[in-house]
Amino acid sequence: MHEVIAEVLSYLQAAVRYKWLAIIVAWLVCIAGWLYVSQMPDKFTADARVHVDTRSVLRPLLSGLAIQPDISGQIQLMSKLMFTRPNLEKVARMTDLDLGAKDEDAMEGLVKRLQSSMSITGGQNNLFTISAEDADPKTAKKIVQALLTTFVEQTLGESREDSDSAQRFLEQQIKEYETRLQAAEKNREEFKRLNYGLLPGQGGDLYNQLQALAGQLEDAKLVLQEAINRRDEMQRQLDDEEPTFSDLGAGETLSPIDSRIQSLQARMDDLLLRYTKEHPEVVAIKKTISELEKQKIEQAANAEPGNEAIPAGGELNPVFQQKKIALGEADANVASLNARVKSYEEKIEKMKKQMDDRLKIETALQDLNRDYGAIKHNHEALLARRETARLSENIEQNTDSVKFRVVDPPQVPSKPSAPNRILLSTGVLAGAILAGAGLAILISILRPTFNSTQKLRDVTGLPILGTVSMHWIPEIKMRKWREFLQFCSALAVLLVVFAGIVVLEMKGINLTSI
Repeated sequence: MHEVIAEVLSYLQAAVRYKWLAIIVAWLVCIAGWLYVSQMPDKFTADARVHVDTRSVLRPLLSGLAIQPDISGQIQLMSKLMFTRPNLEKVARMTDLDLGAKDEDAMEGLVKRLQSSMSITGGQNNLFTISAEDADPKTAKKIVQALLTTFVEQTLGESREDSDSAQRFLEQQIKEYETRLQAAEKNREEFKRLNYGLLPGQGGDLYNQLQALAGQLEDAKLVLQEAINRRDEMQRQLDDEEPTFSDLGAGETLSPIDSRIQSLQARMDDLLLRYTKEHPEVVAIKKTISELEKQKIEQAANAEPGNEAIPAGGELNPVFQQKKIALGEADANVASLNARVKSYEEKIEKMKKQMDDRLKIETALQDLNRDYGAIKHNHEALLARRETARLSENIEQNTDSVKFRVVDPPQVPSKPSAPNRILLSTGVLAGAILAGAGLAILISILRPTFNSTQKLRDVTGLPILGTVSMHWIPEIKMRKWREFLQFCSALAVLLVVFAGIVVLEMKGINLTSI
């Protein structure tokens, strides 16, 4: 930090040699700047404050029945959209400023001038300030009045225009959804007509029916397996039993096939007492009897003399005969159970196929119902919105939802608001002093000198053996003192002139009027 301060001081010491050049530059800049500031035209600013009251007694009463627009947000938006070209041209016509615009370029310049001179500020608590700036105070007031009128008209008109646009859009959408709803209803009706009997709720619950059939099939398979095991056990016992006792006499006996046929016939007679001829067990027993008769005929054709199943002589074994009859009944029971299992399997397969078809139909119907439900829901919502929009439009047309209250009307300004010549003159003085000092420092940098032995040693890198001091004679000291006083006087006169300009501006006296 010490080195920096020493460096700055060295530059200032070097710049002192060009102090007269600096004061001359400062004077020239001040004179030119003050003359320019004095010739700047006056601008007058007119403003008006308006309060937008968005409170209404109907708003809480109609809550939920009518649309409650965001009036505050709409007003904020309109305050930013006021400076569009159509609105600016309207303001120009209302203030007769367009009479001076002879061509398109002149109108373009007028629009740009209005856009840069007008502003709408505020918005807190719906309190807006409308201001305009112009060289003529009366014109400034006219611009503010025209802008205030346009602001009110645009805000009210925009709300009604939005309501009309919403009504037209809702009507268009309702017509479109009515057409789509009719088409969806027709598609559902045609689909139900083509798939009658397979729709959900028609024909019972296939899942429960299929589950019940599957359970019955498993039970039937278990009973069939038990019947097969019982029949095989009977066959084994019958194979171990002798059909007759020893030859105690002659007599006729039945063959095994005849015994089975008689047993099956007895079983079928018993079933016919309870069921019809179309019952699966009856059909199976008939088929078994037919096969046994064919087998009997084949055995009779192939039988040799003396090769009977039961010899003519001998006594029949009653146990054998009973087991033989029981075996026939077991065969008939197995055949009946086989027919029942097959019937269950056929029903399950048929129901599975029907279920596949029904699932496809159910999925397609769900798609149709989903589309129909969405269209119907949107159609009903649009109808409700249309009624809400109509109610809201009636409210806007028959009541004042927004009230504009002018707090401060526009007035003709008595004093110019710009330019601030005192501030500008002060800036000119400061800029002139900085310009003079900067020029002196720049020249000292371009024409450097050594003000200390340390700087000379740092620059040259050579050792300094000693220094020779300047001893000023009285005549030279007096002359330098006079030069210093002259410099201070020139600077003081500059400040006095600045003070005089400030005093004149405070009294409203311009340099150009002197």
